[in-house]
Amino acid sequence: MPLFSLGSLSSVQHTIPLSLYVHIPWCVKKCPYCDFNSFEKNRFFDEEKYLQALLTDLDQEYKSCQHNTLNSIFFGGGTPSLFSADSIYKIIDHARQLFKFNNIEITLEANPGTFEQEKFNNFKEAGINRLSIGIQSFNDTHLKALGRIHDKQQAISAIETAKNAGFENINLDLMFGLPDQSIQQALNDITIAAEYNVQHISHYQLTIEENTYFHKHKPVLPENDLIW
Repeated sequence: MPLFSLGSLSSVQHTIPLSLYVHIPWCVKKCPYCDFNSFEKNRFFDEEKYLQALLTDLDQEYKSCQHNTLNSIFFGGGTPSLFSADSIYKIIDHARQLFKFNNIEITLEANPGTFEQEKFNNFKEAGINRLSIGIQSFNDTHLKALGRIHDKQQAISAIETAKNAGFENINLDLMFGLPDQSIQQALNDITIAAEYNVQHISHYQLTIEENTYFHKHKPVLPENDLIW
């Protein structure tokens, strides 16, 4: 089922800013640590059918919504950058027809390995004004251990592609506490990310969640004291 979430409570409808979350549940490959609602893109992937279901879902959510102004939209996943810029535009445009936009921030999650310059130029034109890039690490060994489809060079290329497309508001996701990762290696990831002068860096500890490959086949993680 399509996953839309309108972040508002009717009892405090005028005090909580309204935000829209749009879930795109497909990835090129399912990461072994991921417990999100996501699936590998295969022959059952139907972008147009899912798009229409999302638009219908948004119409239904709007009927019970007391707000008329939207402050932010976040496209999460999954890997939303697998969708075409045209589909992303149609969702934004549909939301614009329903709500007023108030200095709105519109974020798209994207993973290295799905970056193409023309496509991200088109995302910018579609209305995306913030990117959240799933780098996780700039270390090829750690990326391989995490089951990522990209390497260090593709991670760097993704940042450069985003900047070349005109994105000025960029977040980089990094992870620490990875298998066989030293403190210095974790700091190196932050140092490299900081060199690109992005607006935000998110630094998450790798945790082992139920219903993941890592939960069934536990990797050896650094000692807790080292992680701290």
